[in-house]
Amino acid sequence: MPKSAIRSLSVKNKWQKTKWLMADPALRPLVPETKPFSREALGEMTRRYRMVYFKPTGGTGGGGIARIERTPAGRFRVKKDLKTSVEASIASLFHRLKRISRGKSYLLQKGIELQKAGGKPFDLRVMVQKSLQNRWVPTVMFVKVGKPGKVVTNYHQGGKLETVERALARAGHPPAGIRRYKRRLRTLGMRTARCFGRHSPRFRELGLDVALDRGGRLWILEVNTRPGYSALKSLPNKRLYRTVTRYGRNYGRR
Repeated sequence: MPKSAIRSLSVKNKWQKTKWLMADPALRPLVPETKPFSREALGEMTRRYRMVYFKPTGGTGGGGIARIERTPAGRFRVKKDLKTSVEASIASLFHRLKRISRGKSYLLQKGIELQKAGGKPFDLRVMVQKSLQNRWVPTVMFVKVGKPGKVVTNYHQGGKLETVERALARAGHPPAGIRRYKRRLRTLGMRTARCFGRHSPRFRELGLDVALDRGGRLWILEVNTRPGYSALKSLPNKRLYRTVTRYGRNYGRR
């Protein structure tokens, strides 16, 4: 680790980070509607959207997340891990979610219908990191392909990593379209880095979780300030892992 290295600031509170994104005029349209969990917010979100995600404010690795889907009959299907329950009313749904939260702070977020690669939903991770010259660089991007039956795509929840090129090709995108998405993702990463940099100069790395919906639109699901990247070793080509760790050594990541 260089003697001058300064460790990257880590902010665990997802609501704080979401508020930063929503305050940025260029990024706000790319953030799915998100609200702190309450009885009132639950009613509003489930009326507005057919699918809503219930996320711990301070969670990592996809743990503790539940998906709420409104059925045609007006009931609510709640799925967490591999378990599903059906609630008949907002009141019973609220109590069910309270049991899941166990007194911890949670958020409600509009659900995004993800595109699929080989029949499996996926989202994208974009990494931006500081160079030795203290400049932001979009270093790597990859895809997390979800395990069938799981609520989230995270590697530690059974998901698999793929390159952007392979996953988007399997989703039906032509080479020119894949190149356009990669440019957009790099731009999105740099805009987010500038946004977070306005709140503190101590950020050295960010990992954006980005959804690609079925209409082709990109959404920022959340921003990780201490993104894990050991799972990149699971890819046959270790180039992405070597790149991200090389930059990480600049600010003390091992």
